[in-house]
Amino acid sequence: MRCAVVVAGQIPGAFGESPREYLLANSPVNLPDEFDIVEWSRQPSCHYTLSLTYDLAELLRSLARDGYDGFIVVSGADVLDEMAYLVDLLWNLPHPVIFVGVTTSVERASSSTFVDVVQALTCISESCLHDCGVMILNMGNVLAASEVIKVSNYKGPDFLSLNRGPIAEVLDRNFFHIRTPERPVMLRDDPIVPAKGVELVWTSLGGGEGILAALAKSRTLKGLVIAGFGSGNVTPSWLPHIKAILKEHIPVVVTSRCAYGRVLPAQDFEGSSRRLMEMGVFDGGNLLPQQARIRLAVGLGAGLEDEELQAYLRNEAKN
Repeated sequence: MRCAVVVAGQIPGAFGESPREYLLANSPVNLPDEFDIVEWSRQPSCHYTLSLTYDLAELLRSLARDGYDGFIVVSGADVLDEMAYLVDLLWNLPHPVIFVGVTTSVERASSSTFVDVVQALTCISESCLHDCGVMILNMGNVLAASEVIKVSNYKGPDFLSLNRGPIAEVLDRNFFHIRTPERPVMLRDDPIVPAKGVELVWTSLGGGEGILAALAKSRTLKGLVIAGFGSGNVTPSWLPHIKAILKEHIPVVVTSRCAYGRVLPAQDFEGSSRRLMEMGVFDGGNLLPQQARIRLAVGLGAGLEDEELQAYLRNEAKN
């Protein structure tokens, strides 16, 4: 199997100077002979945008056309979950893609980042990972990008799949397959450029109205995701601004800000998710707010609207 290790972020330590030689010299296990280092970007992950991550997905597509069978993307960990989620929505190839976050210096071969890269190289050829789309490997856990949330920035694990757990585990030199993840609905075969101007606003105790008011007046706003309280509820003072946005035919999606959240339009009061959906707000279901923003941007980039857009937000194919 021919694998490309794509450097897409800052990598402190000796690994960053000559990655291939450092990996081969310090790995405690035999690495596959056919892997190449592809230098693409050395910027921090917090500098990434939807557009830049789309460019990364297109780079991986071009490498697949050049004959590579699998990909490991090494990048900063700040927004790694969102980067992997977007690439997963756009990835319709069988080639496995594993993201590894740089969370520690790679001065020592014992660092968690170095171990993650080595484990990714040793397991990417596993046939059960093909057609699984995009994954994140962190501390021996192989996680589906569609299920991941970043939970820590200073102690491991950094990423978790809160609802379902890992799809595979790498322990010492052993690989254990657990399950096959559900893949996102693919809208079309040709590349989809995510729409710009899609924003995310989080509810907080008595806060956020000023931000929402400014967005309602923005000429660049193309879509909005609301991270609502509990079941997707908002404070009543937000309603005039949401109505103003909807009046401009700008799609608004409501989600829950809870880590284990889901929009539940069961209650009927001013500001409830039920009332929001009666106004024309889309149901974000159990999507994390940051996932809903990315999915909305992809859906709008594909030209979806109304029922087709709602179906895509639910990961359903709309005929």
